[in-house]
Amino acid sequence: HQRIAQVLEERFPETVATEPELLAHHYTEAGLLAQAIPYWQQAAQQALQRSANVEAIQHLTTGLTLLKTLPDTPERAQQELVIQASLGPVLIATKGYAAPDVEQAYSRAYALCQHVQETPQRFPVLRGLWSFYLARGEVQTAYELGQQLLHLAERQNDPALLLEAYEATGLTLFYFGELTRARAYLERSMALYDPQQHRTHVFLYGRDPGTFSLSYLAMALCLLGYPDQALQRSAEAVTLAQT
Repeated sequence: HQRIAQVLEERFPETVATEPELLAHHYTEAGLLAQAIPYWQQAAQQALQRSANVEAIQHLTTGLTLLKTLPDTPERAQQELVIQASLGPVLIATKGYAAPDVEQAYSRAYALCQHVQETPQRFPVLRGLWSFYLARGEVQTAYELGQQLLHLAERQNDPALLLEAYEATGLTLFYFGELTRARAYLERSMALYDPQQHRTHVFLYGRDPGTFSLSYLAMALCLLGYPDQALQRSAEAVTLAQT
């Protein structure tokens, strides 16, 4: 198995790029787990982009299982954090936002974030916890997590993070009945949204921010007494979702 994996890496880079699960399998069977885990992660990402969510879960779960056999080091903690953060959106897609497995993945990832300095996973992990608690109807907890998202995005001054933080804040305020404030945040989110630039957000967070912002903006406008604007935004949301 080790020889096969090495030959694939040395002579067949196209196969490695398109079928990383082959390398993952052979390195696992060879007992070279440190080499196998990155390939399981790569295979999961490719499966996710094909919406092969069950496959992605299998690859990520295998990676986690192998990771537990390695020594407890900062590097292992970082690897587990990446895998748990990747697992969250796939579990949302297969089991729903409020599933216990979703909370377990994001809670474990959040605990790991406390031991890893300035990790890029902190924002998507907080975002995952926010969506879990909002779907559960625990709106106050969701609001507090949304504020953390907002502070983190503002501190980094990152438009891609601000886009998500504004959307999260807008959705939470919508469920609080704060419709005017919800509308303002959702419009700020849409002002930053670019369909091409931000299309990968669905793989990071489990949904497209533009489609959700437009959908909730339409409902807020309707309830505020602007049915024509609401209808227009709703039609834009449908078009964007179909695209």
